[in-house]
Amino acid sequence: MLFLVATTTPFDRKGRVDHGRLRAHVLWLAAKGVDGFVPTGTTGEFLYLSSQEREAVHRTVLDAARGRPVYPCCWDPSPITTAYLADAARDNGASGVLMPPPLYYKVDDRVVLDGYRRLHEVVDLPLLAYHNPKYLRTGVTAETYATLRKEEVVVGLKDSSQDRFRLDRLSRADPGCVYAGGDRILEHAGRIPFLGGFISGAGNVWPDLCLRIWRGGEHQLAEALQDRLDRVEQGGGIRAYKSMLGMGCRFPLPEPTSAQRQQLPEAEWEG
Repeated sequence: MLFLVATTTPFDRKGRVDHGRLRAHVLWLAAKGVDGFVPTGTTGEFLYLSSQEREAVHRTVLDAARGRPVYPCCWDPSPITTAYLADAARDNGASGVLMPPPLYYKVDDRVVLDGYRRLHEVVDLPLLAYHNPKYLRTGVTAETYATLRKEEVVVGLKDSSQDRFRLDRLSRADPGCVYAGGDRILEHAGRIPFLGGFISGAGNVWPDLCLRIWRGGEHQLAEALQDRLDRVEQGGGIRAYKSMLGMGCRFPLPEPTSAQRQQLPEAEWEG
């Protein structure tokens, strides 16, 4: 089962994307044994990057990945921009694209199905659907996913529900095509036999620890990971990861306060 990292997006002091630091980070993760990458997803702040910035981030990650699978998130409120980003990702060698449900608003399954069908018509790359009830008002139900797979609209699903029973049911019905997300479930996900892999945010800062749990089966380390995740959450979540990596935040996402930074655990990254 693959272990992919949902990469963060570094900024320099002027608020520009720091492509040198991004490239170095991807190369470091690859050297640690990470199987692939998912740039400009939730962890990569896709809502707060311009289309030009996202396309450039995708190019940098794809180049540094050196053949490892890369699934950029190409979602945008504009279908034209979504198609532009997906076409550029295809031309630069992406394995596929990650796509949340097409609408920000709460909608029913019929609208989600129609949205993904329309994406399939304009995106010339395999689509990986994205279910994340923590951040997205509209999810991908098991029934919707089954229909999308039957119609060959999507090739798989990233499921960040952290619901191991749902993950087990989905992966048994569609072996090798469901990827778990949400690092608190990393230990349990490694014991679900039919998953295709795991997409991690914590892997940005602790690839060794995460891989020892995921690939090495060292479940005694899960408590240490949970403790670190608690401290990251108290320190600002994604902002905490970026602070630990020296990657900078940009408005509207502020830097963690000095008090928050003091309680953060150490990152494995020394770049």
